[in-house]
Amino acid sequence: MAKSPEVSLSRRNLLRGKFGFARTNTSDAIRLPWSIGEQHFIDHCTRCNECVSACPENIIVKGNGGFPELNFNLGECTFCQECLDSCNEPLFSDPSETKAWLYKAVIDDSCLAKNNVHCQTCQDNCEPYAIAFPPRIGGAPQPKIDLFDCNGCGGCVKSCPSNSIKIILINEGSHE
Repeated sequence: MAKSPEVSLSRRNLLRGKFGFARTNTSDAIRLPWSIGEQHFIDHCTRCNECVSACPENIIVKGNGGFPELNFNLGECTFCQECLDSCNEPLFSDPSETKAWLYKAVIDDSCLAKNNVHCQTCQDNCEPYAIAFPPRIGGAPQPKIDLFDCNGCGGCVKSCPSNSIKIILINEGSHE
């Protein structure tokens, strides 16, 4: 298969009027589990969309430049490895030897519980049980994420009624 032409996402963003990116990686995209790295992914992905078709959860979408990325507003990643199995390019590390990624859930201040509304939807949709709501006197229980248990699957994102949960890259040693 022919190598895809070089793509400059920073140039693409400039032409689309997206300014002010401090990073060399102008994409906030969450790439597929076990991806080796953003620049490696951009350089080697042919944008064939086999991974998009292979995803049983239908959460892989064509993102900036036509490159695949995960959209947790559509559902959660089950780490089934179908995207890896469908790809013919050297984009992924060995899943038996490494973690899927270092992405974790974070909850911002627009969270209903943080605004004294009783809501625990994210906890109910967290399969690894990384989100808990310890009881609190005088108000709604507040969410607490155990970053050690959170696998970044995104199961909590779609279910959040206030769209307060994001999946972001976290340093490996971090714990909340």
